[in-house]
Amino acid sequence: MNIYERLLEKALSQGRGRMIDDVRLGLGYTAVKLDSGQIGLGYTILEEKLSCNILPPEVSFAGKPADVVAKYFLSANLLEAGVGLATINAILNNLREDYLLGDPLKLATITSEDRVAMVGYFEPLAQKLRNKVAELWIFERNPARHAETLRESDMFDLLPQATVAIITSVTLINKTLEEIFEYLHKPREVILLGPSTPLFPEAFRDTPITILSGLLVKDEKILTLVSEAKGTKAFKPYVEKVNLRLE
Repeated sequence: MNIYERLLEKALSQGRGRMIDDVRLGLGYTAVKLDSGQIGLGYTILEEKLSCNILPPEVSFAGKPADVVAKYFLSANLLEAGVGLATINAILNNLREDYLLGDPLKLATITSEDRVAMVGYFEPLAQKLRNKVAELWIFERNPARHAETLRESDMFDLLPQATVAIITSVTLINKTLEEIFEYLHKPREVILLGPSTPLFPEAFRDTPITILSGLLVKDEKILTLVSEAKGTKAFKPYVEKVNLRLE
């Protein structure tokens, strides 16, 4: 059973009996609120808008059972997969109490000798690491967005050299995470990072991941922010950044 199936299996068992109260498909992020009040986030991947019907009329989420909507996580449609992951996060991201607060970079004890591969551009972390590590390679699907980023095709030559890898949890939505694992050569730390991160370590057993770093939503005002195409800077008053170290 792969990571994606493990996440869905746990969400189906934990989410049974819960209903979807609200869904917001923003331009930056997707938010799902359960009838219990729990809210999960996922990145919105909108690759191409072909018409005004971005999702077919028969696809709906609000008012549906949470375990039904969670199954969209395995959809080939990336918008549906994002809703599915946000639902999984709403179900799973409040099951524990042993979260670690603070900067995941400090938790990982990154040193000046490390070669850091960052899959997905995290500007605040890039600023902290720039000129403070031996190498910093940042890979983006669209490298034109940021001057310092490399092409995604360069990733597979450089990943094996990394002593630390920081991977966006968007890779769960487009199902590229396990492919990335194949190119890692026993890095000391692998951080899965971002609002889309499921805080459920059991799904990542027997993988290279050592730290899960994500968000707990503390206020439903996040729904309005998502609807207004806001991102993580605007989210700060309404979320808590947390980490889990995997054994």
